Amino acid sequence: MNTIEKIFRLRIFFLAFLSIVLIILIPISISIGVYKIGFIDLIKYIFFGGLDLEAKSILFLRFRRVLSSIVIGAILGSGGAAMQSILRNPMASPFTLGISWAAALGVAIALLTGIGGVASQWFLSFLNPYIIPLFAFSFALIQVAIVLLLVYRAGMSEKALILASIAMSFFYQAVLYFIQYFFLNELQVALIVFWTFGDIGRVGWVELYILLSTLSIVSIYYILKSYDFDLMLLGDDSAASSGINPKRFRLEAAIVTAFGASISTAFAGVIAFLCLVAPHIARLIIGSSHRYLIPASMAIGSILLVVADIIGRGITYVTIPVGITISFIGSPLLLYLLLRR
Repeated sequence: MNTIEKIFRLRIFFLAFLSIVLIILIPISISIGVYKIGFIDLIKYIFFGGLDLEAKSILFLRFRRVLSSIVIGAILGSGGAAMQSILRNPMASPFTLGISWAAALGVAIALLTGIGGVASQWFLSFLNPYIIPLFAFSFALIQVAIVLLLVYRAGMSEKALILASIAMSFFYQAVLYFIQYFFLNELQVALIVFWTFGDIGRVGWVELYILLSTLSIVSIYYILKSYDFDLMLLGDDSAASSGINPKRFRLEAAIVTAFGASISTAFAGVIAFLCLVAPHIARLIIGSSHRYLIPASMAIGSILLVVADIIGRGITYVTIPVGITISFIGSPLLLYLLLRR
């Protein structure tokens, strides 16, 4: 067996291992929560049935929750891998480039103006689930345009681009805080702030269908363009000599990534670090070939988000938003990756 065959088998084994881990996490996640459903009881219900109506309802809600975690984790994980490739920047991701916060501002404006939803006294309701992603995507495109202008017009270096994007993220947060401070009452501020924490519990079945459609679109694009992503890592000159228009490809890939990140942010809020950490973990093990890196980043993103949700529902009697728990997980992972260079 030559070296190429060994590497290929290792990559396939790793992808299969990630799939098995994710499948195992699904019943574990469903069985954890304030309403206790034993893992063995869950397995018996899957094969033989027999639970009461209340338990069945809770199981379906948790099943929707874990599906949402898997889909959103896959979207954000693959989006991070794509942005790191087209910008040749290991710190690039929809979060660090300000795309997520731009989408968050668009969602907040849609909700606060009453176009996409209503923040009433006790809950945040969506009037039209299709308007929210439209606002999120529109504001995310604005940030994509700013990032590409900084790359092409200003000629910023990799480090300067990240710093400029972080500055734009603070600007979007400042606008959001300004709106909250001057135009909302205390209850509405609390509701919007809770939304920015990142919480997959608010994703309904209609939103989940939209997220599944989004994942299908972005994953098909990433897989079909995996060879082009590999060439972009070699530089614009190498990509152009292979028949790729680097500027056009960078623009369309950024738009697709912004589309996925904005839809996820529209329904689940801002989830930090996931889109940055997942591709790096995958790259350490599986290499930089995007034919394998994209699926691995999807699987690792899904696993991290499911684990974060399990921790948020399992350590206390109050459910901790997944955006908080994923930050607790992602911060030490990112520091470890930086120390490993």
